[in-house]
Amino acid sequence: MKKVTLGITREVGDQEVILSVQGEKVTVSLSREDVKELYQYVQVQENWLGPIHTETQELFLEHKDPWNEEEMEELMEISRSQEVNGDE
Repeated sequence: MKKVTLGITREVGDQEVILSVQGEKVTVSLSREDVKELYQYVQVQENWLGPIHTETQELFLEHKDPWNEEEMEELMEISRSQEVNGDE
């Protein structure tokens, strides 16, 4: 089993983020600095996908090399599954 997968950001609060990870709703607590970093990440990436460790629920927010969904098979699969399953 992969320990890092992509999560889809559903909602960002003042101290938490709600993600859809492998079809399940996951809430991750964040510091104020983490929230700022997440907002920056979303602006740079121009999408709501981000890598998350499935066991520790740690987000890995890299600002360099934005994801290009059309070039990454894993991202295309996530998009297709969301289209089929609809928003949770």
